[in-house]
Amino acid sequence: MARQLITLKKVKHPRYKFRVTFRQGDDYTQKYFTARTGPDGADAFVNEKKVELLNEGRKHADFTDAERKAVIRSRELAEKFSADGVKGFTMDAALTFYAEHLHLRRRSVNVLSAYDEFVESRRKEGVSAVHLRDFTYRLERFAKKHAKRLIAEITTKDVNSWVFGLKNAAQSKDKHRRLLHNFFGYCVGRGYTEENPVARADKVKVLRKPPGILSTADTAALLVAASAEIVPALAIGFFAGLRTAEIQRLDWQQIDLRRNFIEVTAENAKSSQRRLVDITPNLRAWLEPHARPSGPVRLTEMRHHDRFDIARKTAGIGWPPNACRHSYASYHLALHQDAAKTSLQLGHTNTTVLFQHYRELATREDAAAFFEITPDNVQPKNIIHIKAAA
Repeated sequence: MARQLITLKKVKHPRYKFRVTFRQGDDYTQKYFTARTGPDGADAFVNEKKVELLNEGRKHADFTDAERKAVIRSRELAEKFSADGVKGFTMDAALTFYAEHLHLRRRSVNVLSAYDEFVESRRKEGVSAVHLRDFTYRLERFAKKHAKRLIAEITTKDVNSWVFGLKNAAQSKDKHRRLLHNFFGYCVGRGYTEENPVARADKVKVLRKPPGILSTADTAALLVAASAEIVPALAIGFFAGLRTAEIQRLDWQQIDLRRNFIEVTAENAKSSQRRLVDITPNLRAWLEPHARPSGPVRLTEMRHHDRFDIARKTAGIGWPPNACRHSYASYHLALHQDAAKTSLQLGHTNTTVLFQHYRELATREDAAAFFEITPDNVQPKNIIHIKAAA
């Protein structure tokens, strides 16, 4: 038997005497009263609610065949879900969910537009040219592949398919995935999608090789073979551990030979935090003959690489990735036995990155020899620097 739309009953309650139960949407609601008669009594409320329900019924009396089928379909689904142990499915819930989906689609934009907006926002934030090139190289392919699709339509399955479909090495795939995570995080913040599809995407398994460092002999050989134009940049990389991008943006004004430190400004630092890096005695010896009041320390990328390749081939050495910074980190840690001190010089907020990516086992004796490499003890005695001769 169908339940009545509205009922009134006496109840045993310390404060109330009557209870009215009435239909509100798909649910039944209860309201309690202290008296049955009077303007605020239960009878008056029942009469008012009956008129309201009658008017509501007249308003929606003319159902179309499609609407009746939808009601029947919703009841069938509710019964099926309930039988499977899933509670809470109602027609109202289904309509609300779909309406929210449509609202999200209206707010969303296509992938290519969001990508252009993301890159422009990073440019305005002052992100380095190196990072902007990274965004362009790694994300633009994804943006063009899904150009006309809405951000809200991109799924975790789409992300997995694209990342693992790349023909890059595992480490490169991992970087693509991380940048994609940043991009969709931006889109969530802008309201273009409700959740980041990369958050639940499969992780890329990366087998990281131990960092490669140069021996003391190879470091000395490279510095001897290098032309004067690239010696300062190489020496700073080896004996101060600055990142390549930080050296590219370094100006001689930021090298204080009097107080023995290099200032890495917030604008030039990867972490956007200013730091002062110690100038070791041997680094000072390499820099002094080339010091200038101002101007870039490093040549342009193409000119530097041309001269570097010549020096490396002349020295007859191999070149592990990021060898300057890796060598500095490993030898500095071995010499001082102080991870916090080494991390501070490298610009890390903790020691985790140092042990994960930069540390290679080196002896204290090797480290002492590394930081004793100077122009005087690696060059032939018959070569005299111009400044020294003057």
